[in-house]
Amino acid sequence: MNAKALAPKVRQLSLAISLALASLTIVSITTTQSAHADTCSCDQGKLYSIEIDELNNAHPHKLTLAANNAYYQLIDDKGAVVQDKLYDIKAYEDGRIVAKRHGYFGAIDATGKMVLDFKYGAIEVLDNNFYHLTKYFGSKEATAIANGAGDWLYPASKVFDKDIQTNYLYTDKTNNVTYFMISKDGKYGLINDKKQTLITPVYDQLELLDTCPNERLFMKAKLGDKVGLIDQYQKVVVPFTKNIDIENFNEDKQIFSVKSYVPKGAGNLGHLNRETVISESLINGKGVPLMKSDASIRLLNSHLYEYKKSGQYGIINNSGAILLPASFDYLYSQYSQYNAPILAAHNQKIGIVTKGADSKLKVSEFYDGLELSEDSTYTLHEIESQLLKNEEDASTEEEVIYEATSAEEADNTLGATLYNPYNSSYIAQINHKFGLVDSNNKVLIPIIYDELSYFNRFIKVKKDNKYGLLTDNNETVKALTYDDITPLSDSHGTEDNIGIVFTKGNQQQLTNKFGSIITPFSDYRFVDNKLDYLDNMSVIEKDGKYGLFSVKEKKVLIQPIYEDMYERIYNDSILAQLNGKKVLIDTSGKVLISDLSQYAEFERSNNEKNIIVKTNDDKYGVIDYKGKTIIPAVYDSLELQGLSNNYEAVWGENKALLLLYIVGKNGKHGIFSHNGSVVAPIEYDYIQSLIYPAYLAVVKDKSADSETVGEANNLGLMNLSGKLVLDMKYHDVRTNPYDPEGRLYAINNHKNIVETYDKKLTLIKTQSLQAFKDTNEWYKE
Repeated sequence: MNAKALAPKVRQLSLAISLALASLTIVSITTTQSAHADTCSCDQGKLYSIEIDELNNAHPHKLTLAANNAYYQLIDDKGAVVQDKLYDIKAYEDGRIVAKRHGYFGAIDATGKMVLDFKYGAIEVLDNNFYHLTKYFGSKEATAIANGAGDWLYPASKVFDKDIQTNYLYTDKTNNVTYFMISKDGKYGLINDKKQTLITPVYDQLELLDTCPNERLFMKAKLGDKVGLIDQYQKVVVPFTKNIDIENFNEDKQIFSVKSYVPKGAGNLGHLNRETVISESLINGKGVPLMKSDASIRLLNSHLYEYKKSGQYGIINNSGAILLPASFDYLYSQYSQYNAPILAAHNQKIGIVTKGADSKLKVSEFYDGLELSEDSTYTLHEIESQLLKNEEDASTEEEVIYEATSAEEADNTLGATLYNPYNSSYIAQINHKFGLVDSNNKVLIPIIYDELSYFNRFIKVKKDNKYGLLTDNNETVKALTYDDITPLSDSHGTEDNIGIVFTKGNQQQLTNKFGSIITPFSDYRFVDNKLDYLDNMSVIEKDGKYGLFSVKEKKVLIQPIYEDMYERIYNDSILAQLNGKKVLIDTSGKVLISDLSQYAEFERSNNEKNIIVKTNDDKYGVIDYKGKTIIPAVYDSLELQGLSNNYEAVWGENKALLLLYIVGKNGKHGIFSHNGSVVAPIEYDYIQSLIYPAYLAVVKDKSADSETVGEANNLGLMNLSGKLVLDMKYHDVRTNPYDPEGRLYAINNHKNIVETYDKKLTLIKTQSLQAFKDTNEWYKE
């Protein structure tokens, strides 16, 4: 610390917004990761190491690693040392061990035999009994692949070349073949574990599209400025073409996405660093085109996708089959990762996509507007019994798992349409009238109301200028007889409400949140958010005068006789105005201080007994809740400070701080305790509190030519009793607020030294200012 530093759940889906967003979907940005079907989890080849104790307990040949000073020994079941002087060990479940000896890594097989000599910079253990080897050439590295016997697969020369790299790619477990990516001079190729070079390193990029096939590897390849799709035998699936990108679309059926895009900077001034998709096609593993979209294909829900044709939008499934022809201005689904309902816009109308008995998708009803609601209302039973729903007892739908179709069985037929969205409610609008429908177009509330909105777990409706309340099953809770219905908030700034106010003419009635009557209709007006932090209370108004009502006790606590109620002060007291005078009252109406008119402002204090006040002529002081003067209001400045010698008290939830006031007058400063006693007289040029540990940094008699406190070089420390405990000879005193030990650092610029003290001011050490800066990153000048 620097001692110098002074102190709805409802989502609106309007048609206008929908159509505006639709225009944006023409431009889509490509990414390196598929935005379509989930990627299957292929074997990554790398084995993960286990703890030495785990290996010792389960080694297939009963070998054990035993510590021998800083090294380990590998010992067989007869106690003989098989390998010695091992360290930096990585053990594996299959019994293999990688370790260092004499500064380099080697590999030991499950029988204890050294299969790779200790001469490698790194060794990675791979599945199927392979190793990935590394040798470092300064900042560069060269890699190789070896089998379980230590025989190199690549490079065949068995010599590291920093221009040659190898990496595990994929294991075909059906045919027991492992593939490795190789690169030479920046070009990529493919080998297998039979030492066969399948693809000579000629491609600028070679990326396995993670389709988990049984026998074919589909790889995106880049050659110059062209991209294509090939298999491990270099059979071309997608011809090499400029300005395209290829991704997975459906791995289970080996369907690929081919995106055509405008290259960087080619008339795409808004996105010079990106590519803009202008079309996207779907192609199967045989290279047969399935469909083409005039824009990027976009996920709508967990099974269905949006495509574009001739400026209109339609729906396809994850096989590329068209389920709903492109005839809509826009399609929308709130949660694309889940089975959410899909909305469709057409000719300035909006409808809900449903599935007919024949499993075909359709949009049979159109509305002027739809507003999705995630809320639900009370039921009549809950209202009558005044019991809230127990959300923990809410039923959940049984999870459905769909079996994947194998690549050999994949085709482009429609099949069963996996569109079973959860049932949702929508506020529907037709011809300026509102009602409620579900996602199957079932009318829940007739579309006859001038207004309809969710309100306090009811539905508030308006018709013929009268308001009422319904449930979402169209059950009447309050008839259409009210001029207005408004919430009564809890005044704590949350969304919770403590009641509902019903208005008829000039009278109001208060009910609880279920609609049960608390007060009959009367001339009292309930004023929402007039005072903050009133627990289950509300300000009331009658004939321009204010009072207080208890919702919990269902009675008037303070009759409406006050001209104003300004604010709530701590200790349940309220600053009010009566007959032109400011008064302090409690929530029962008892007058605590009869006249505070001489004060212009009041500040809530952490000390519940005191109030900081400011007079009309800008002077500060402190009074208690009975009006007794604690500190006279004669000071130009006054700040309440909280300090502690307990680290937990500073940062914990229950802060028990020592309180005092720093005051200023005519350029000088002093200190008062929280009860008004003088701690330090008004004679200091500068005072600043250190919160932890609890001290006060003070400067007295600053030299006339010193522009800042630091230049005066006469800063010292005072304790909370007003005693000077560190002489005023320092440029600054710092603490690290995150140091539980509470060390203090007294800085003397003239001597270029820093003295370190513990929180009891015992000198720990003295060091140069530069050494202090070098070892304390938190310090900022």
